[in-house]
Amino acid sequence: MELRSLAYFVRIAELGSITRAAAHLHLAQPALTRHVQRLEDELGVPLLTRANRGVKLTEAGQKLVESAARILREVERTGDEIRAQDAHPSGRIIFGITPTLCPVLVPELSLRMRQDYPRIELKAVHAGMVRLEEFVIDGRVDIALLSELSRSRLVLSTRLAQEEMVLVTQPGMRPQGVVTGKELSRTPLVLGDGLRAAMDALLAGRGIELNVAIEVNDHETIRLMVQQGAAASILPYSSVARECTRRLLAAHRITENGIFRTLALGVRASRTASLARETAVRMITQVVAEFEAAGQLSLGEQHEPIPQRSLPLHAIS
Repeated sequence: MELRSLAYFVRIAELGSITRAAAHLHLAQPALTRHVQRLEDELGVPLLTRANRGVKLTEAGQKLVESAARILREVERTGDEIRAQDAHPSGRIIFGITPTLCPVLVPELSLRMRQDYPRIELKAVHAGMVRLEEFVIDGRVDIALLSELSRSRLVLSTRLAQEEMVLVTQPGMRPQGVVTGKELSRTPLVLGDGLRAAMDALLAGRGIELNVAIEVNDHETIRLMVQQGAAASILPYSSVARECTRRLLAAHRITENGIFRTLALGVRASRTASLARETAVRMITQVVAEFEAAGQLSLGEQHEPIPQRSLPLHAIS
């Protein structure tokens, strides 16, 4: 039993005439009559009888009109609800992100989600690249912002942007300009396990061996140590852009062309996308694109020189 046939039959009952219903529906009268005949054949009973000025419902026809009207109202209501949900998506989304990007992106992302999509509850968790992939695969997070494209067949990852990895120093500890591979190799660094592994992968084949003097697995502590001159570090530019603007830290490009990591959005390949997840994906993509366009993910043009101190960077112990 087709919904279209039911809708036509309800209109005939409302107007009391196949002729008037055909004109109202912009449908040929024989075609409309065939719809009624199919309903009668399917149900095995007559639904209409001829009247002086049109048609009238049989007892079976009256029952069908009442049921059909309820069905059609329910279909219309369901459509309205779906369209309303599309305009106002809702649900809980768990967003995985790397520790360096979490304080950079999550405040802005959370603010926009609350303003534009208040029915979506966004929860952010941070972890390194390997654990984020595991979280995506086992469903502990719905979306993850990864620090490289995933190699797993179970994760569907999409490139969003390039983020520059920079040498970060106390201002004035070295002149502004490119850090060569030789200089980097002799520079004492404070690094955590995740950043060290990431840089080893990015520098592979370049003949550069990092001089990790201090191991610290907390990025805020690393920034404070660099700011106080305890050592230099290698960090994503986005995580120190604000401090560099305020001259609390200085960022330097590594090698002539720079060292960049890929920011990628990852979701589980086999998981059906929800409207809330797709909404969050669009918002994350937009925020990352705006950060990239604003120059917050890479150095771009080198900063103005800062007066140099007497000690070269590699002399720090």
